[in-house]
Amino acid sequence: MGGTKTDYNIAERVVMMCASALFAGLSESECLEIATCAHAKTYARDELLFMQGQPVRSLMLIQSGSVKLTQISSSGNEAILWMNGSGDPVGFHADAMGCSHTCSARAMENCKAAVWEYNRLQQLLTQYPQIRKNIVQILSGRLNELQERFREMATEKVGRRLALTLIRLMKQVGKPAHGGVQINLSREELAQMTGTTLFTISRLLSQWSEEGLVIPRREAVVVLDARRLERLSASAE
Repeated sequence: MGGTKTDYNIAERVVMMCASALFAGLSESECLEIATCAHAKTYARDELLFMQGQPVRSLMLIQSGSVKLTQISSSGNEAILWMNGSGDPVGFHADAMGCSHTCSARAMENCKAAVWEYNRLQQLLTQYPQIRKNIVQILSGRLNELQERFREMATEKVGRRLALTLIRLMKQVGKPAHGGVQINLSREELAQMTGTTLFTISRLLSQWSEEGLVIPRREAVVVLDARRLERLSASAE
């Protein structure tokens, strides 16, 4: 007799967890035990997972789809901090007790996630201290990336900044499409992430399109030649 739908969902969740940096160093049996403590949740396109300033109540692991993390300034301007895809944790902190979210998370498309309520997660962190070590390592990696992105904005020309941004996004949330890798971000959002204007992004994407490097779409960019993009990102021009 075949397994139930619940068994299949748990097995699918375990596979995702074993491949995620959040659960690195844990065995499959340990991931299975942790997986049974989560519940599944789906989010529609543009739905908020949580808002900046809200108390941290849960940790989520994206199983499918992509999520945009943004921060709002006191003047109401929005800045994109991260793009997270399958296997990425969302909403975690080194110590969540009494913490509030420092950013908002919004689904960029229909998403499915495994969710651990923080009361239960605190017990798991005690039982499996490796998870806390992994959280610290992930946060450290993200800090290093933010520092790198800040340096790029301060020192690199716009073309190289855009190439570097697209390469990161391909790895984080890129999906095969139209003979390349599609990144579901608008030109406005790419301009925001690279610290430049919509006009400049449109001009660069139009130029790269003529050269067969990308296909610009209304709310996406398809990278056709990742190797050329990497060479462009390494160029001083």
